Amino acid sequence: MKVAVYWNLHKNIFSIQSRETSDYGKVIAHKDSVVVALPKFVVRQAGRDQVLQDKKKNVHAFVVGHLTEARFLSSGNPFRISYNPYKNNSFVLADTKEEILSAAVAVLSMQGNHPIIEAYV
Repeated sequence: MKVAVYWNLHKNIFSIQSRETSDYGKVIAHKDSVVVALPKFVVRQAGRDQVLQDKKKNVHAFVVGHLTEARFLSSGNPFRISYNPYKNNSFVLADTKEEILSAAVAVLSMQGNHPIIEAYV
């Protein structure tokens, strides 16, 4: 199933929206961990512009791909991904700040009370 996942600031959990034609845009679940195959890291520029103008966050950044229940096992190390609308116009590798647009798999989870995104390329 194709989905878009975003961090829900009000519920402090990941919200999962359907990207299927029949229920496009509908939030179908809330989870504290999500695995997305073939993710694309999407930032809607108009939404980011609104954040910069109003200094108030809104939903405009998503991990879009195919929801999977399978655990992703890899011999490689994942890359930590981050997004801050005040510093970057796209998702970036946390350590180098290099833009990242896609990956093989993304794992969205909680570390303490904070969301983290790890990507396997």
